[in-house]
Amino acid sequence: MEIEPGYVGNLDSTQEQKLQQFWRILMQSWDTELPPLDPARRSSISSNATSKGNRRFFSLGRSPAQPTEEELAAIPANLLSTLKSLDAGPSELKVVGSLLIKLPGDKLQSAFLTLLKQDHPDALLLRFLRAEKWNVPKAWIKFVSSLNWRVNEYKVDEEVMIKGEEHNLQKSRLEDNSADKKDGEGYVLQLNSGKGYLHGCDKWGRPICVVRVRIHDPSQQTQKGLFDYIIHCIESVRYLQVPPVESMAIVFDLTSFSLSNWDFPPVKFIIDSFQENYPESLGAMIFYNAPWIFSGFWKIIHGILDPVVASKVHFINGAKDLEKLVPKSQILKEIGGEENWDYKYIEPVPQENDRLKDTATRDVILGERKSLGDELFSVTANWISQTDVESSLVRRDEVIKRLSANYWKLDPYVRARSLLDRTGVIKEEGKIDFYPTKVPNKVDEKLSVVTEHIDEAQPAAVTA
Repeated sequence: MEIEPGYVGNLDSTQEQKLQQFWRILMQSWDTELPPLDPARRSSISSNATSKGNRRFFSLGRSPAQPTEEELAAIPANLLSTLKSLDAGPSELKVVGSLLIKLPGDKLQSAFLTLLKQDHPDALLLRFLRAEKWNVPKAWIKFVSSLNWRVNEYKVDEEVMIKGEEHNLQKSRLEDNSADKKDGEGYVLQLNSGKGYLHGCDKWGRPICVVRVRIHDPSQQTQKGLFDYIIHCIESVRYLQVPPVESMAIVFDLTSFSLSNWDFPPVKFIIDSFQENYPESLGAMIFYNAPWIFSGFWKIIHGILDPVVASKVHFINGAKDLEKLVPKSQILKEIGGEENWDYKYIEPVPQENDRLKDTATRDVILGERKSLGDELFSVTANWISQTDVESSLVRRDEVIKRLSANYWKLDPYVRARSLLDRTGVIKEEGKIDFYPTKVPNKVDEKLSVVTEHIDEAQPAAVTA
């Protein structure tokens, strides 16, 4: 698998400088003291961001909005100095200040370590840099906006992931007719129906999500129940992205699609999620066996896709064409392939989430994670300040591996078990087996992607 330019393991000198600058701004957001930016490096980094006649990315052809005193006060002095040295204008500073009011330095640092999970931190930041065409201030704004959404708006980790399937099953069984019960019923409907599920991987090792659109009835679930399920799926895919894989493939099976299945809000929610909060995480969006009636809806969908996401869309008819992306032995019989596998939901088993109640052990592991995070920031500061670079990079790689291992120790105490755990796809300590059940015939054609995250090399993208 070839590492694409702009990913860990294949950065040119300018891209590495942009990554270092992103780290500088991020750490200065929680008031880390760093040596001033070297003028030569500053000029190299800021040249692209201020190209096209020095038009700033928030320019609307009129006088830019000025940051308020409160917004300016929320920006640490060293961060403000760096942003100005990169020619950040009033509009950028206003957005930065407003975000730091919502997510001040200490909370931002904590949110970063929570978001990181088992990922390589550089890979995480590079997704936002690539998404914003290597514009460092803009990438920072997109990244912190996504953290704010995650922490303050959707509460991904403290609501969606720690509660998970078992909590929604319990809500669905409430005796009343409350909104909670309806939300739980909507979530459980997705689980039981197999409308959307994660199974297997494509030729590049990207996890596959299959959405059987014909099953969807907009009236059968609340929007919250459906949206929570969607976010849970996207988050779960992160655990299945075995380095060097960083993205996923979604197959919208449009076989027997009809007007009654069309539902714009969840379509928009999925697209917005990938474009705003999980950039560079979608490797392929496949519309399979789309009938002619879908063409009108595609015009609506295409209108809200950014060009990068639109370039990853494939319209495929028939299993033969699908074999270009997925080996025939891994295409389900349901859609014309050879894999004899059927989705079946297995409910949570007693005591599977007992470790969520062990807050004492959780806090010990979180304490270890905080110490490792501090060490990461320290060696990263040496790296971006060009202080004993070779030694710093060796130490940094070691710390990153320890952070990944630490997450898998923490995982049972912060994430409710899911179907992927019960079926053996996600195993203890982060081992992933996309095909835990033996499949007769042509097993040798399958991608044997069984690995342990903490022993892998640094992640990178794969060429699709």
